[in-house]
Amino acid sequence: MRAAGRESGNMSYVKLWFTAYINPRKFSDELTTAPAPAWGFFAALQRSVMDSLLIYLPIYLLGRIPPTPSYLSFIPTEKYYGALIFLTPIILLAEWLLSSSLMHLILRLGKRQSDFDKILNISGFVALAIGTVLIAWDALWFMIGGMTQYSLGISHLIIDIWAIAITTIALKRILKVPVWLGLLLNIIGIAVSMPFAIMFMRSPL
Repeated sequence: MRAAGRESGNMSYVKLWFTAYINPRKFSDELTTAPAPAWGFFAALQRSVMDSLLIYLPIYLLGRIPPTPSYLSFIPTEKYYGALIFLTPIILLAEWLLSSSLMHLILRLGKRQSDFDKILNISGFVALAIGTVLIAWDALWFMIGGMTQYSLGISHLIIDIWAIAITTIALKRILKVPVWLGLLLNIIGIAVSMPFAIMFMRSPL
């Protein structure tokens, strides 16, 4: 019985993940009853581990060097991709917690309905859904070439519009957050996360 329960839960998790792409409204409604914040944490962790193993591990093994020097004096630039294999989960989970905390704080200060666990679930699953797209996108351009780290970064911001749309829909349906406020919360979250990305993360191109 326990094994069957775990299997059912895993299927629901995977179905929820892919529903985010094809039906954000249904995704939001289903996410309301998903275990929170556990599934959000697992989703955010999965996304970060996928980044480590599918992006940074291969380019490290290929002997590539980041186009931007390391800002951390104790990690040489030539070994930075190797360090990111281990640092990426820590950095991305920190971004997930920080942006979710800020959303919750702004909603509470505005005397609006909020639920920190549900916000963690929303942001975790959206990070997984769009993060998977970004990983495939980066891998494609790594293989065929034709992009610089700057054009790749701009393309990420464009793809992030998809994440903003899903998150805004989820915030509205789950927490009754107005669309204008949902958009503003997303923009603030991206602005807060950006310094982490600039400081610690590196383009694979």
